[in-house]
Amino acid sequence: MKRISLLMLSLWITLSMTAQQTGYYNGTQGKSGEELKSALNDIIQGHTSYSYFFSKEIFKLSDADPLDPNNVIQVYTGFSHDNTDYGNGGLQLNREHVWAKSHGNFADMPPMYSDVHNLKPSASTVNQDKSNLDFDNGGEQHDIATGCYYTDSTWEARDEVKGDIARIIFYMATRYEGEDGEINLEVVDEINTYPLPEHGKLSTLLQWNLQDPPDEFEINRNNVIYSFQKNRNPFIDNPNYAQLIWGGASVNPISIDYFNMQPELVYATEPVSIEATIINTDLQPMSVSLFWGLDFESLTNEVSMSATGDIYSCSIPGQAEGVTVYYKIIATDAVNEQTSVVYNYFVQKVFTGTITSIYDIQGQQDDSPYDGQVVSTTGVVTANFGSSYFIQDGYGEWNGLFIYELGRNPLVGDSIVVTGTISEYYGKTEMSEITGYYFISSYNDLPDPLPVQTGLIEEAHESVLVKVTNAICTDDDYLANFYMWAVDDGSGDLKIHNTNLYEFEPVQGSYYDIIGAMNYDFDEWKIELSPGYTVTAGTDTEGPIVSEVSPLSSTNIRVLFNENVEATTAENISNYVINNGVVIESVVQHTFNKTQVNLTVTPLSGDYEITVQNVEDLYGNVMEPQTFPFSYLGINELLLQGKVNVYPNPSVDWVNISFVSAEAFDLEINMADMSGRKLISMSYDASEGGNDIKLDVSSFDAGIYLLSLSGEKGMLNYKLIIR
Repeated sequence: MKRISLLMLSLWITLSMTAQQTGYYNGTQGKSGEELKSALNDIIQGHTSYSYFFSKEIFKLSDADPLDPNNVIQVYTGFSHDNTDYGNGGLQLNREHVWAKSHGNFADMPPMYSDVHNLKPSASTVNQDKSNLDFDNGGEQHDIATGCYYTDSTWEARDEVKGDIARIIFYMATRYEGEDGEINLEVVDEINTYPLPEHGKLSTLLQWNLQDPPDEFEINRNNVIYSFQKNRNPFIDNPNYAQLIWGGASVNPISIDYFNMQPELVYATEPVSIEATIINTDLQPMSVSLFWGLDFESLTNEVSMSATGDIYSCSIPGQAEGVTVYYKIIATDAVNEQTSVVYNYFVQKVFTGTITSIYDIQGQQDDSPYDGQVVSTTGVVTANFGSSYFIQDGYGEWNGLFIYELGRNPLVGDSIVVTGTISEYYGKTEMSEITGYYFISSYNDLPDPLPVQTGLIEEAHESVLVKVTNAICTDDDYLANFYMWAVDDGSGDLKIHNTNLYEFEPVQGSYYDIIGAMNYDFDEWKIELSPGYTVTAGTDTEGPIVSEVSPLSSTNIRVLFNENVEATTAENISNYVINNGVVIESVVQHTFNKTQVNLTVTPLSGDYEITVQNVEDLYGNVMEPQTFPFSYLGINELLLQGKVNVYPNPSVDWVNISFVSAEAFDLEINMADMSGRKLISMSYDASEGGNDIKLDVSSFDAGIYLLSLSGEKGMLNYKLIIR
């Protein structure tokens, strides 16, 4: 819990550096209807898409209870609830799709399904009742979310979030216009249009937008999500956009557009020049002022703006480092008034302390010599995953460091100084409990990735940007292995992690070149995939290798290669030779698994060698001749030359079976009379070493019976007399 609370403390610093940048909505003034909607779409589309699973982490910041940072506020109940308690019972948390995912059927379709602007923490039982209902007023009061009302087709949100809900629906209808394989979502003045990609009811949502304007909680949520996704909900920044697009509002004759700020990076005491293009289509004289302050809701300092043609400008006085300056422009004539959105900028902090290099922090050893100490270091961001990021100071070994900090979200290529506590987190050197963050510059060149071999990863590679080349995928089932797949360049397997930001669909047997940050957790090395470092097809220049030879029975052998092999050469019987007089009768490639062939042979019993040659892979590479040893024990050899004791024989009430096995195997025991009628049929897990089995034959008639002991490797038969 200590880690979480410290991160919440740093949240406000983080957001002040990433909130609404000057000019974000340039090009939207003077527009309405579809023209405005299209302009906003151009601004907010193509956002950074995180996984649906990771939304839980973003909620910890976006929907945090201001009075308890370890809780989130449930959207419909308003209850404060433990931010880790997800489940399907009672008040446990669900992730509510405000625009119901069934309205357009976009379940599991990125980026729509995981867009956090459309997700809210909700009580499970309430979420189930809300289901995929449209939004409208009226109905029966909900017994848990008592501020909400519902019918069989509509849901009325509580008053405190009516506007929040409306603005989320407006966002979805604007963000998703059917481009790049996405679904075209439309808000309509109807209900019951499911499963069409439509949501209602528009007239009610427009009313809610006016009734419940954005509050501090909603504004903070927009800032948090922007820090992750790099796009904003325009209808929170300017609720009037909704009225201009869908509500029939008239365009104000005064437009304030095309903001510009100089310098772009602001330092302490440095005045900042703000200019904007301001036009009055009524051609009336205007009074234009900029209002600024250090609090979003207290812009009390006024500066008159001077005009050069349509360009108005002024300066905001220099401020102390580490503060965020908020500002807006208000232009008025005798009839109309226009207010811009509120923009802001951060006054950068300048680091004046002592730098400890990443190389020294790593210490060229397993555990950092700075373990438990607070240090400051510098580097370029090489990867960011929302809850953590990697930095590196130059090329090569020992120069990377993992930073654990939820919500900072620096850009890859940012040069930074960061202060925090060094620790060994389950064997990985990391920095956490961040107390200082200093931005230097953006768009820096990244260090070249360090070439590594998949099976030879060591401590020096930890958190370093690396590259593996021509590595074959040996396991593509990442869904069964915590989103990790495996590759091997001939030196051994290495895990590749499909992350919250980047998923790749590998194909087993294919070759890949892979770049990413090398991570160490859960006692294994893995490359973390992230945007910008695409997985590319490698060039296979090596012939196939036999990886396994397994007798499946005394006459059938499975041969596995390390990659898919070409059918003609794989099924050529002359490419396989077994010693000790074994004759290969046929070779057949598996119908689906093209790395496998099965050999039908004369009966096996003992130790052998198989030589395989001239088999090609799908790229025409021919294997080198390879000899592979294998063994097959028939049941006689398995049971130490068939030394099975069946006694007493003749028997009266009980038959004992005693044997010593060379290995564990599944044994089937059957007893039948001379007519073939089966009287006993049972399975027995034979163990390595001594085994004793007792059969009850007290109910059997006197006579002669046949006892059989069978397994994969053969059968032994015994004649048994019962008196």
